[in-house]
Amino acid sequence: MRDLRPAIVLALGLALAPAGPAALAAEQERDETPEQLMREGMERMLRAMELLIEMVPQYEPPELTPEGDIIIRRKRRTEEPPLDPDSIEEET
Repeated sequence: MRDLRPAIVLALGLALAPAGPAALAAEQERDETPEQLMREGMERMLRAMELLIEMVPQYEPPELTPEGDIIIRRKRRTEEPPLDPDSIEEET
């Protein structure tokens, strides 16, 4: 499996980094308590973690074949349910 540490560091860095000099100046002008700053930082970190979880592909439960192979399939990204062969009408 791929190492996710660089992606985590990038997501947290982007979430916590100021938008630029204007954002830094605006933060210095506000009179916020340390508790408010801590809450805002934690909200940004939680949002970064949510984005990271959305990026990680989702997998189906592992399947064991009669030959002993283990198959781990990726979940489909489409919202449509898989087609049921019995529900398809055949044209004659």
